[in-house]
Amino acid sequence: MSYVLSNPVLAAPGERPSPLRLSVPLQRLVLAFVWLTFLLNGFVLFEPAPCDALMMALIVLLPLCGLVRFTLMHGVLFAAWMLIVATGIIASGLNEAWGSSLQHMIITLYLALFSVMLAAFITLDPARHLKLIWQGYFCGAVVAAVAGIIGYFDLIPGSYELFTRYERARGTFKDANVFGPYLVPAFLYCFHSLLTGRGTRRLLSLMFMGLFLFGILMSFSRGAWLMWVIASGSFVMISFFSASSARQRLQMVSFAALSLIALVVVIMMALQFEKVQELLLMRSSLMMDYDVGDSGRFAGHVKAMRLILENPFGIGALYFGSFYHHELPHNSYLSMYLSSGWLGGSVFLILMIVTFTLGFRLLFKRLSWQPLHGIAFCSFFGLMVESYVIDTDHWRLLYILMAMIWGAYAAVRIGELHVDRARKQAALAQLNRA
Repeated sequence: MSYVLSNPVLAAPGERPSPLRLSVPLQRLVLAFVWLTFLLNGFVLFEPAPCDALMMALIVLLPLCGLVRFTLMHGVLFAAWMLIVATGIIASGLNEAWGSSLQHMIITLYLALFSVMLAAFITLDPARHLKLIWQGYFCGAVVAAVAGIIGYFDLIPGSYELFTRYERARGTFKDANVFGPYLVPAFLYCFHSLLTGRGTRRLLSLMFMGLFLFGILMSFSRGAWLMWVIASGSFVMISFFSASSARQRLQMVSFAALSLIALVVVIMMALQFEKVQELLLMRSSLMMDYDVGDSGRFAGHVKAMRLILENPFGIGALYFGSFYHHELPHNSYLSMYLSSGWLGGSVFLILMIVTFTLGFRLLFKRLSWQPLHGIAFCSFFGLMVESYVIDTDHWRLLYILMAMIWGAYAAVRIGELHVDRARKQAALAQLNRA
């Protein structure tokens, strides 16, 4: 008995796609392994995290089982990351702390390889594989959010020390600044479910949206709040303009208003706790004490820009925070220029812009799985902006979202090329008959 994995997007009109035949137990096992990998992406209390072992295994397992489809686009993505890593390794040899710099670039290499392989996995069957990934991601986000809330209010003895840091909820993550942004895509996933579901499903979606909102709020991460505003706002706009009828637009606006009411309710609930009220008022300021001054975050940006201009080959990853400033630049674009020089930093900047452009172009395609892509694109857009105020170059979320966008775009391009080829063949056949 075998399972036929096929993708109508990849097939030319009138053709049956070449099937990939896997035994049913093996097929289910591999897909369950992928689902588990994204579930465990929400458990990063220490590093290397359990999900890292699964992600490295998938780099080998997915092509070995034939669950990938490579195109020229995947080659471009791979080449871009390899250039960033190569220039980063060269820069690592230019400082005395080359060991930590080299280790940082090796981790970048692993994440890049996983991103390329995940993109090829999505290209094979975007509808099914995006859904699988988001389902696993959602389950991991639920556990992380619940842990963060339990820990923050110390609902279980010892949970406060485990799931909070500096009086901020961090859930099952090492850092609250990573925990908060991680919940944003899960919130968008629930909003999509709210728009498309019925009855009990809509009620559950609204409940989970409240859970994720509360987790994002309790992280007290200004970057997470910024990402949520950008991602949610863009997702609402996309949903509104892609609606097929006035009734759907009205329904979407109603649910958006309901979400805002939920946000107000969550904030009002949080303000009932004195320590939450104090920290929320403090963190809601655009400028914190550690942002300004000679040792502040923005002064670090200025120091980093000067070093970038003086060092075209870079100074090596992490070196800035050890020898030039008391912390890293808190700006992914500056960090990449410091780590990989003018060439590698420019490639990273271009890669981010190209990813945004590809994702934006797909928003205008009529696809059954377009909302799942919309979640990835809007989350990436929010993360792209947040990367200006925090170092995200080793966040797994960045590589996952990038893979989703490149993989989905490659799948659509294959379908378009097949359609063009079929049209040309039909036109040629008509001329021959004439």
